[in-house]
Amino acid sequence: MNTCKAAMRILKARKLYVIIYLVLIGTMMLSISWQIMRGSSATGSSTYEPKAARIAVIDRDNNAEHVAESLRSYLALDGEMVDIDDDSVSLQQAVASNYVDLIAIVPEGFAEHYLQYADGGTDAQPTIDTVVSYASGAGSLAQLEVNEFLSLTRTSYLGLPQSQRELGTAMTTVLDVANDDTKQSHIAVVSSSSEDESIVKPGASAFAGTIKTGLYPLLLVMPICTFLVVSTFNDSEIRRRLYSSPARTVSLEAQQMLTCGAFGLLVCVAYTAVTFLLMMLAGVSFDGLTIINVGLAFVSLLTYTFMAIACGFLLGSTGFNEMATNGFVNVFALLVMFTSGMSFPTDMMPDPMITIGKLLPGWWFCTSIDQVFGIGTAASTGVNIGLWASSIGLVALFGVTFICLGLTFGRIRRTRPTLASPATTQLAK
Repeated sequence: MNTCKAAMRILKARKLYVIIYLVLIGTMMLSISWQIMRGSSATGSSTYEPKAARIAVIDRDNNAEHVAESLRSYLALDGEMVDIDDDSVSLQQAVASNYVDLIAIVPEGFAEHYLQYADGGTDAQPTIDTVVSYASGAGSLAQLEVNEFLSLTRTSYLGLPQSQRELGTAMTTVLDVANDDTKQSHIAVVSSSSEDESIVKPGASAFAGTIKTGLYPLLLVMPICTFLVVSTFNDSEIRRRLYSSPARTVSLEAQQMLTCGAFGLLVCVAYTAVTFLLMMLAGVSFDGLTIINVGLAFVSLLTYTFMAIACGFLLGSTGFNEMATNGFVNVFALLVMFTSGMSFPTDMMPDPMITIGKLLPGWWFCTSIDQVFGIGTAASTGVNIGLWASSIGLVALFGVTFICLGLTFGRIRRTRPTLASPATTQLAK
């Protein structure tokens, strides 16, 4: 019990590492996940609502043959009509400031020239000048509607009897047909009566993605904190005092690991609670989350945390100094993060990176999360508890290996003659 209290005092005295590696870096990773969740919830509407283009029609032909009026009516079916003064400054400012998506200008004499073209008197088709905003895709679509209106008008005009051919009549026919199509045509999103289990629900995807982000901060803070505890107890003066006490070495090391494990458990609980809080704040539903998949994901996170603690135990037992441990942990955590599949989709990762990732615990941690929710690497196979167990078993195997190596190196250090007290060495001589 005294060993546990001493370990807690060591962690409290070196709380700067916890603040930097866990709080600050953890906040950064959670912020990234927060932005992803907000983006997914904003685009998760079940109703398709196309953006209406803001269109201005400039008439320089005095509404001859009602061309400008008919064009406005046609474009108003899918767009929002706005008024702009017909001068160069107003037109340039409207486009530059994105006030409009499209400006359609009916030039002087357009109606007369268009009648000549429709009657076959000329092969040169008159055009309506258009200016599209540089940042508007809706304006480009509206520009196509202008050309469509002119094409339909000519077709309707040629379809009239020779004695009844009038441009105004043709445009009226086009508007009537367009109005009828607008009333009768509908785009609907239909929900299937039977749920498809292969579809990943937003809640499950958001939860799994956020839990994965804990991979990097946990692999920073837990090895460092464990190293600080183990290395402090392995200090030569403290070690000689401990060896002279009746307490067994195995018991002392077990209490040190128990303290670090309790700290890791607390961190896992807090990270999971913050994940649920972020989902609530982002408006992501918990649909797709069950006690089983959340519990298994928490077990994966806890096993990965204990693996990180075991890594810190190994570093503390080998006699590394604090600076070397910091450097190793930062490089190792970055390598694990970028090869785990958490930072990049696996289909975008080159084969050598995937091969390296499979030799590290981060890949199998992310794979275990995928197997629980049927996403990512498990998208084609779906939820598979057996594969989850094998993946998280490999993560646990990494931890056991680190513990065994730590015990081995620790025993080697204890049996070296240089670890004995100077006074004892002099008496032996």
